[in-house]
Amino acid sequence: MVSTVVLLFLGAWETARRNRQAEARKDAAAERAALQAQADELVAAVLALRVTGDTHDHIWGGWAARGRVALRALAHGSITYALAGRTGAPALLAASGEAARTVYSWDHESGVSAAALAAPLARLGTAVAPLLRREDLGPAANTVFTAAARHHGDDARMTEALRAFHEALRSALEPPAPARPRWSPLRRRPAGDALPRG
Repeated sequence: MVSTVVLLFLGAWETARRNRQAEARKDAAAERAALQAQADELVAAVLALRVTGDTHDHIWGGWAARGRVALRALAHGSITYALAGRTGAPALLAASGEAARTVYSWDHESGVSAAALAAPLARLGTAVAPLLRREDLGPAANTVFTAAARHHGDDARMTEALRAFHEALRSALEPPAPARPRWSPLRRRPAGDALPRG
């Protein structure tokens, strides 16, 4: 009777232990999946910011864009001067006014384009926040954020930051080493261990 109770207790204990191990493995897998999703969102946010920033720079930034607006202002001013029907100061004032309106329009449209960077920047900040709280990924995630937000256009810095982040992420996603099996009264011993040794 006592041996039956002991066996039932040991069986329940072993079952509970295995259930705890299975739940721990399940929780660890869910945590790794959540971490992978957070990392994917960070990379997607970086790419969204780069696309928006590169588009803005291509259309509105650099000397090419400034040259285009200068030529446009000169052309509009020249046409207004030619159509003024008079010469002297009134024609020059009309031409300079038209050129100023062209530059003002360009400034306004450029500002609207720059304001569009607010959404991807906010997305980047939201994506990096949970990763910054991790000791194993925080420094690498911060480097990615700094490269994307403060050093836009520095491709070498961005590439190095992402490479370091992926290295840290790979280490963080590695499943823990399997625990050394504990002794259990219900676990069968290998056949070789059961033989008497002479």
